Amino acid sequence: MTDSTPADAEPRDPAPDAEGEAAFGEREPNRFGADVEYRGRAQGHEYVARVRHRLLDTSLLLEIDGVEHDPAAEEKALKAAKKTDGPEGDKLEGDEPEGDEAAEGDKGPTGADDLRFRIDDGFATLRCTVIRRDSDGNHTDHELVTVRTAGLGGAGEVEVSRGLRTDPLLPAEGSPSALRDEKRAAHPRRFAAVAAVRRAAGYLIPLLGLGALFSNILRPVREWVASLLRPVAEAVGAVVNPVLEVIGDILRPVGDLLAAVLRPVVRALDWLRDLLLGWIPDLSPPFSVPEWVPDVVVPLIVVLLVFSATLSGIRRRSAALEEARKEPGGSTDAPDEREKKRAAAQKDDAEDASDGEDSVETS
Repeated sequence: MTDSTPADAEPRDPAPDAEGEAAFGEREPNRFGADVEYRGRAQGHEYVARVRHRLLDTSLLLEIDGVEHDPAAEEKALKAAKKTDGPEGDKLEGDEPEGDEAAEGDKGPTGADDLRFRIDDGFATLRCTVIRRDSDGNHTDHELVTVRTAGLGGAGEVEVSRGLRTDPLLPAEGSPSALRDEKRAAHPRRFAAVAAVRRAAGYLIPLLGLGALFSNILRPVREWVASLLRPVAEAVGAVVNPVLEVIGDILRPVGDLLAAVLRPVVRALDWLRDLLLGWIPDLSPPFSVPEWVPDVVVPLIVVLLVFSATLSGIRRRSAALEEARKEPGGSTDAPDEREKKRAAAQKDDAEDASDGEDSVETS
């Protein structure tokens, strides 16, 4: 029994859910879900990502250099194997494997390429860390596969990154994700403006506070509630105020004593502040700034920054996708088509080399 599925076998599908979800690619794409296949060469490896885009329930299957993986299932199996093995402290010193046995035992439930995965599932983003064995024999983090689901789950995108380099994977032609990329490339400013408004709202609502946002809307309700509670508050105040006045008269000497004791300390702190900060000139503007200016300028700056960053990201991604399409055996081609293109490219290189040799012999 092999550790992995052969590259020419049928692609594996995620386990169907409780509702009996159809196999990958059989569901008709709509606004709430789509099955999209992404292909491309990223970080020196051939990637095929089969993604079920769903709102709050996106799943991923990977094929890396011809070896298929189910990252979520393999991560779960690896954790279960570690629990079954028990703590390392329970093993006897003579029971430790050596040499090739130790390397084989460290493999765990991984495939023929000895890859491991770590899944981090967010609200609309799924991150899959590819863990490879380094030169020292230890498993370390390498590529990061990022799956983003857009809208209500009907499309998305996949990127493979490591360090500062990010390689996008091309979606299958005619898929909702491919149509989304085409629209974003054709109208980058429109999509950047929509993203800027959406992201700016996420930044500004916590910044300004919900109270400031709804204060004008809820003002009539507050005034009505205050008018209902005013007689009760006045009655309570008529009873409590005399008691508070008596308590204040009793505690007044204590307050005066504390003020007299702390007065030298306050003066010393004022002197120290003037000594350290007194030389800094007053940087306030010579003119008065209306109170509404910061409330308008801060949101405007946030919107402009998000718009600029989103527009730059759309153009950079469109350029990377266009460059990937121009490569021989682009990621949208089927495996057979990629092999044909590679063979044709090798044949052209061989003919060019033979022509060069003939020209040398003639000369």
